[in-house]
Parts: sequence; structure tokens; C-alpha cells
Amino acid sequence: ENVIVMQSKDEDMMFGYFQNEAIKYKRFKTLIPKYFDSNSKLEDIQHIYYMDIDMMMAAPFEHLVEGLDEEHGTESVPADGDDMIFMFKDPMSDLFVVNSGFIVMDRKKSSRCLDLWREEMDANPTFIKDQLSLNEMVTKAKSGETSGCQIVAMQHHDFLDYTENEKRMIKMMDSGDYPVLVHLYNSCKAEKFSDEKTEAFVNNILMLTEEERAEHKFGKAVIKPSNENWAVQENAASKAVSTLPDDHPLKAVEELGEFDIFFALGA
Repeated sequence: ENVIVMQSKDEDMMFGYFQNEAIKYKRFKTLIPKYFDSNSKLEDIQHIYYMDIDMMMAAPFEHLVEGLDEEHGTESVPADGDDMIFMFKDPMSDLFVVNSGFIVMDRKKSSRCLDLWREEMDANPTFIKDQLSLNEMVTKAKSGETSGCQIVAMQHHDFLDYTENEKRMIKMMDSGDYPVLVHLYNSCKAEKFSDEKTEAFVNNILMLTEEERAEHKFGKAVIKPSNENWAVQENAASKAVSTLPDDHPLKAVEELGEFDIFFALGA
């Protein structure tokens, strides 16, 4: 009874519009309050915590909710100020200020931010990551071209960690010290991880019994992009960058050949 499955509306799907078809799904991040408004069971919900599908909860969620509100005011957005959305800083990239894999929204005070973000996605159909549109939105807000929205970049502390390499994953397992959320890499980086270690890591987070582990019914979280799909994605990245102005920061990224960092497959 705590799970609600909602059907997407045809007008929100935008089939065939984006160069990367995955963007039409990522665009739904900006429509969450709209879908909440369409369901009477959700009318009393004010604070929304969005997470990408490749995040796992490894500690009580209440610790994160209370900690973020105490530090950033996630559940006390002023009614008379700008709209706000809250995201964690992105430690893996010098290009992206925040990572859109986790978002705290206020039902009544985030719509302006989400609308601006969606407008940037719709205006840039060649962008293959939603965070590129988010970057454009941040740039326009800083320059004064747009107003009415604040994006708060939150500190990680013990709220969130990333499995950007196998050593970090093993360190968490050995110490038994897990953050509230673990952002697994559903990307080309995960391809380099040992299946055995990845499965053990996921099983530990899920706190599976020895019997459950032996059954291999749970904890299979190894997602590897095929070389063919990666080639398609990398080619799409090159085409997208080629359409940008010469002074755009991604032009420098193109010269460095770091598409494996900024244009990884997955959520």
C-alpha cells in the first residue's frame, strides 16, 4: 500500500525528440510535483526525495532527512523567498557543479527550478545528459538571465558515497562503515569491477543471510554496457559537443578526450 505506480502521460514522453532517448525519462525528474498533484493519495506530501535507480540505502534514511534539514534547511524553505531544489555536490566531475541523481524538492517551492531545468532540456535536444541542461540553468541564474530559483549544493558528509572505483567499494565493505546512500556506478566504470566483489558489496548492503546469498536470487547488480552501445554513446557525445559554441566549457573536455568520465552510460 506504500507503493504507487503511475502511468506517464503521452504529452510528457516526447518520443524521438532528444538525440539521447534516455533524456525523455530523465526529464520526468522535473515533472514529479505535477504527477503528485494528479494523485489524491499524495495530497498531504510536501517534501519529495528523488533518487536515481542506481542508488542503494545502506543506513536509516531518517538520519539523512534530519541531517540535511539541519544543515541546509531542506524541509524549511521560506514561503516568501525563491523556489529551491537541493542536490549533492558532484565529486567526480569538475564540469558539473551538482549531481542530479539525488534531489530534495518542496512540493510548493520547487516548481520554478524544475520548470527552468525542463526548458533547458527541451531547448537543447542534442545534450545527452540532463546535467548539461542543469549546467546551463545554473549559468543563466548566476548571470541574472533567469531568476526565482536557487540550487543548493549540499555536502556529502556521511549521507552519500560513490563507488567510483573498486578500492573504495572494498574499503566500505572492510570497515562496515556505510553512508545512508551508496550511488553505484551503472556505467563504463562498473565494467572494470569484479563481479564477485560487486555482488558481495551489494549483498552486504542488503544484509542478506548466507542462505539468501547462496540462492543468488538477490543482489545481482552488475550492469555492463556493451562495446557497441558505448560506441554509440561516445559518438553521440562527439556530435553533441560539435554543436556547442567555441567558448563552451565542454569544448575543452572534447580536446582532453575524457568522454569516459562525463558521458558514461546509465542514470
